[in-house]
Amino acid sequence: MLSEKEIRERAEYCYLVFLQLSWLLSNDFIEASRYLEYLKKSSLGLGDDAFIIETIQESLLTGRDDGGLTSLLNMYEGFFTAFCEVLEIDSDDIKNGLFPDDLEKLASEMGLRKKSPS
Repeated sequence: MLSEKEIRERAEYCYLVFLQLSWLLSNDFIEASRYLEYLKKSSLGLGDDAFIIETIQESLLTGRDDGGLTSLLNMYEGFFTAFCEVLEIDSDDIKNGLFPDDLEKLASEMGLRKKSPS
């Protein structure tokens, strides 16, 4: 069984994956055919994740405009929510514990600049 710390780490990871995929999808300057190229820049290692790569490749082959990111977003958001339920914490507890500089870095890897809260 996983410790509370390990579950929290997984929840944070799933949320960060969700954010980074969201930023990639929302970047209007990046076509779906270039998603894998951008994910190679991910410090989360998303460009090396076999499941993510396969999902995007299959989606591109079937002509999905979103490159499969919507499905991945739903999955990672679901994992994040489930981990929060297991921990019996509000999702904001994890979101508020993230460092703005880390979020800026993840956004920039997807070609975006995230404004840090003032």
